[in-house]
Amino acid sequence: MKKGKFAAIYTRVSTDEQKKEGCSLEAQEEELREYAAAKGYTVFDVYCDGGYSGKDFNRPHIQRLFRDMNEEKFEAILVWRLDRLSRSNKDILILIENELEPRDMKLLVKTCDIDSSTTNGQMFISLQGTWASYERKITIDRVKSAMKQKAKNGEFNGGILFGYDVVNKRLVINEQEAHAINHIFELRAQGFGYKAIANIINATGCKTKKGNNFGIDAIRRIVHNKEYVGINTWGKKEDWNIKRRKGKVEEMPEREGKHDGIISLELWEKVQTINNMHKQAFTPVKSYSENFFLAGVIKCPQCGAGMVMHKIKMRGKNDYHRYYMCQGYHQRGKIECSSNLVRADWIEQEVLYVLRQSINNMNLVDEVLEKLELDSLQDKRPLELQLNELKMQLEKKTIMLDSLDENYLLGELDANNFNRLSSKVQEEIDEINEMLAKKERELGRLNFGTQINSKMVIELLKDFDSLFEVADDQEKKVLIRSVIKEIQVSKDRKKLERVSLWIGDDICLPANNKRRTVS
Repeated sequence: MKKGKFAAIYTRVSTDEQKKEGCSLEAQEEELREYAAAKGYTVFDVYCDGGYSGKDFNRPHIQRLFRDMNEEKFEAILVWRLDRLSRSNKDILILIENELEPRDMKLLVKTCDIDSSTTNGQMFISLQGTWASYERKITIDRVKSAMKQKAKNGEFNGGILFGYDVVNKRLVINEQEAHAINHIFELRAQGFGYKAIANIINATGCKTKKGNNFGIDAIRRIVHNKEYVGINTWGKKEDWNIKRRKGKVEEMPEREGKHDGIISLELWEKVQTINNMHKQAFTPVKSYSENFFLAGVIKCPQCGAGMVMHKIKMRGKNDYHRYYMCQGYHQRGKIECSSNLVRADWIEQEVLYVLRQSINNMNLVDEVLEKLELDSLQDKRPLELQLNELKMQLEKKTIMLDSLDENYLLGELDANNFNRLSSKVQEEIDEINEMLAKKERELGRLNFGTQINSKMVIELLKDFDSLFEVADDQEKKVLIRSVIKEIQVSKDRKKLERVSLWIGDDICLPANNKRRTVS
């Protein structure tokens, strides 16, 4: 611990607050340096989070401050105003009670000269924290209320809708895309399935708003979207991710929109009849009892995508032929890839045979243990820091997207700029999510390596066969995914070429090509 009275200065502004005078990071730091000197503290460091929301502690430099706090590098944290630290009263009180007080540290708030180590200071901090939380909720409610009122008036609340362009905050029909919308609804009215429609539309060269081929999900959303009749449906799934779990979803009533419809009400109703018929006739995947335990692990030999289950009814029998099908083809049709069907019975037997043969090879066990030992020596810290930084970036981009929505709603941003900026931010969010998933997988493999000892590895590999035999369908999938990283078959889909294990990226199980193949 450092000798003397040292203080950490923390400053923060959200994206919107950067526009306000007197709230800038520089202004906060200047006032806090003067405040620290008046209180007899030497500034240890300045921790600055620019462009981050105060709804939680998911910020890069507040996390750095907490790490230094754990090492007791200072005695006090100085903030300009309490909501600079957090707008969550609960988070602030937990920080004081669980972290600062046990270390004999304090929180000092400049604007009200509040000291968390005093009884009065704790009372005022609790009151101010409660007010900050209340203020944030009021802001959210105000924005939602404004959007609800716009929706009641039939006005557009922002976003991207294929078939329309946004001009002066209103939906205006895009004639070329409207032609595709009509085509999609006409095909559906004739009884075509989602994939068949996607194939037909993709064959015309038509692309989504983001320049992608149409997939099953895109077609499904279109033929269930009543906006295309000229009806405003905003709020239909408000807070869906929260309320649906509690069974409290309240849908706003539909109202006539201020945009022109692309299809007739008659065509809409005809398509909904077809949708309902398909829904009643559809057999969910979950109701099919057969297990496809290699789904996602086996890769398409043409495009490299994961493969999903596919079944074909046997002629004259109440049973099915089982296959694995390219997911790209399943989602977007032949313009994306081919079906590349792989017989499930054959590939599953081959994989299990190769796995059993290889597990009996003690050299494999030695190689696995050696790899795990090397992994355990690596420092996880760099990965954890990268992961944390990516989460901070994701939070920042999400806040930027929310800010764009609010600015557009308030009329501070025109439609063209809104669409351009929001699309760019969304692309950045997608990229960050991909990087996050990659880093989490890397960290997961590292954790896996450090947590398993030699005896456990040997037991896992040697007992795999017996465990698999008694496992239920779900347990089989878990077992396979815990051991196998990827399965590759030949281009003609008649030979198993390679099985890669999760336990050590450098360890692969080459298939025995002399074993039987598919005729």
